[in-house]
Amino acid sequence: MPRGRRHTLYALVTLALIALGALAALIGEIMLGHEPDPAMVRVVLIGGLALGAGALIGLAVLVHRHFRHLERLRGCVVTMAGDPDAVPPRFQFSNETELASFWESLGDLAGRYAAWRARPDMRLRAVLGAVSEPIVVVTDSGQVSLVNGPARSLLGGERVKVGTSVFAALVRRPVIRAIRRARMQGAPLSTELRMVEGLRVQTRVTPLVEHGGAVLSFVAEAVETSAQELEDDLELHDRPPAAEAPDRDTRLDSLPATVIDTETTGLDVKEARIVSVGGIRVHGEQLYRAAMMDRLVRPEVPIPPHSTAVHGITDDMVIDAPAAPTVIAELRRLAGGTVWIGHNIGFDIEVVRRECERNGIDWTPPYALDTLLLSAAAMPDHDDFRLEKLADLFGIEVQGRHTALGDVLVTAQLYQRLLPMLRDLGITTLGGAIELQERRAEIRAAQRREGY
Repeated sequence: MPRGRRHTLYALVTLALIALGALAALIGEIMLGHEPDPAMVRVVLIGGLALGAGALIGLAVLVHRHFRHLERLRGCVVTMAGDPDAVPPRFQFSNETELASFWESLGDLAGRYAAWRARPDMRLRAVLGAVSEPIVVVTDSGQVSLVNGPARSLLGGERVKVGTSVFAALVRRPVIRAIRRARMQGAPLSTELRMVEGLRVQTRVTPLVEHGGAVLSFVAEAVETSAQELEDDLELHDRPPAAEAPDRDTRLDSLPATVIDTETTGLDVKEARIVSVGGIRVHGEQLYRAAMMDRLVRPEVPIPPHSTAVHGITDDMVIDAPAAPTVIAELRRLAGGTVWIGHNIGFDIEVVRRECERNGIDWTPPYALDTLLLSAAAMPDHDDFRLEKLADLFGIEVQGRHTALGDVLVTAQLYQRLLPMLRDLGITTLGGAIELQERRAEIRAAQRREGY
């Protein structure tokens, strides 16, 4: 508590004690059998009660504000304890210099811890960056999880990036066949692969038996590159556990879920058609970017200009895209048997339900968790629950806002940040989280008025 506020606190305590002392003296006079002057009694009673009440109210306000800030600071600690990659939420501790200093110290500690955790990765990057042999690591589906500078020079830096498909540079069938043969023989395989433009390149294929995928090392002339050209995200090899149908007693720390977002032709759920779907699997607090989808959808109706202005998707972009039934089938393969999570997820569920209804597809409503409602319930003193504002509050990097995949990635990280806050509130099961999000009745009422 700042010095000026402490002085105010001491003054209020003093005034309250003076008022109590005056009242005690008056009571003592009466108990000793003295009959005080009625005018003095009125003055002491009115003045003492007013002074005491005012002082106590002031004390209550100061203490309440201070403990509100302490509670917010505790939320910072809870969030950081639940996610080693989290930074302290960006709360403003106005006129609370000690708490603000402590909050800044938490941020420094988080930064130092992140740097300490990154040291082994930095060393590995330095070693791999010094290798002159072109190397690409791919998942079972051909998604690039690591590529060094020589490989980018050989295969094309714009075609082979982390998260993209290696089949943008290499012909698919020989790669799949080589990985399968190497895995069957349990040893590296030397073979010849073909680039999409026809160039053949000698390749050593080493299967990653435990993690899935393979290391592709190419025989090519040495190319001068720097370690900074190495790109990697080896978490792309992680696969979520098989989803078991959840119920309300399923614990949040083992909850199979899929974070989902749709972009549509409009905001009226009765008329909106899907133009894009994004999804990513989550299990407990773990995100699995290897289990992800990002698909354009042909809506069969024109996309209004005002909708294009929001998500950037035009009629020309979706001419050759699959129709809704095809993409919904893919969404079901990704999200089947899981809880649907999203920011204002009721809207997305309703537009998917209506697309199923239009196309004669069976529909079973999934369990759903709304990060908007959960945020509002977990942080009742906060007043802005827009996704970008919450991302800024929790230090989540926003990329591709108002695209389905961009919103999915932000929402998934927001859900990660919320889980430790829910645990701190005693919410540990799916049923508890559903009950918690229903507490913000005014937000739910507004959602229902919109039709979802």
